[in-house]
Amino acid sequence: MQAADDFEQATRLTPVGEGHWAVDLPEAWGLWSPAGGYITALALRAVGEASSLPRPASMTCHFLRMGKYAPAEIRVETLRAGKRSELLRAELTQDGKTLLICHVWTVPDAMPGLEHDDTHEALPDPESVPTFEEQHPDEPVHPFFRRFDQRPILGMPRAGEAPRDPELTGFYRLMPQAVTEDVFADAGRALILMDTFGWLAQYPAHPADSPSPWIAPNIDYHYRFHRPTCHAGWLHMRVRAPVAANGLMATDGEIRDAGGNLLVTGSSQLMCLPRPGG
Repeated sequence: MQAADDFEQATRLTPVGEGHWAVDLPEAWGLWSPAGGYITALALRAVGEASSLPRPASMTCHFLRMGKYAPAEIRVETLRAGKRSELLRAELTQDGKTLLICHVWTVPDAMPGLEHDDTHEALPDPESVPTFEEQHPDEPVHPFFRRFDQRPILGMPRAGEAPRDPELTGFYRLMPQAVTEDVFADAGRALILMDTFGWLAQYPAHPADSPSPWIAPNIDYHYRFHRPTCHAGWLHMRVRAPVAANGLMATDGEIRDAGGNLLVTGSSQLMCLPRPGG
């Protein structure tokens, strides 16, 4: 496995100047174009390099256009700096055109405040869930998804299956290295999962459409980082696409550790476009 196949190495940044980094958008981390979750993870890692505070609290992203598999650059500026929080703006550009704009709040490791949690969920042992290959022995796997040890619970619909709720759940672990020590880089694992599977969550409601006659790039995404992710090799993902209407589709996602603790939540709006060549 090459370095570009490892998530931590594939999201490393090359410094160009203060608040300025060069990156590559390789086809190895793409679907119909450089994956939105991947370029968002690059932007979040750049924010981590620029911020004086050690962890992200929230992130709002706007996707302006799809990119191509080629070099790009990220610039980060601090909009507000305080002892308890910072707001930073990241812009990812390619050939002078903006692909992505993000605003990220960062915070200290620990702060005094309210303490309660009504979100815990009992989950099965990830190792007890059959792998994707065991569940779908005759189905080819797109190269992008070979980067994960996939253990679907509510997975993609099978041929002939009746429509059901538009929801996907399961355990996912990046390979070959499950976690990274960089808090911002590691949080990017959650972005990859929720962004990628958000679109796929519509398939259970439309099981006869494979492939779908549509693609649906994200217009925007908002993430909330409740706890760091670096301790969690396995990530449990739940993503829903509760409504699609008038050319738009909404998604809601959450990421937990194997113990059922809520780590990251997010929501997005997507725009339906005819599949190229369809």
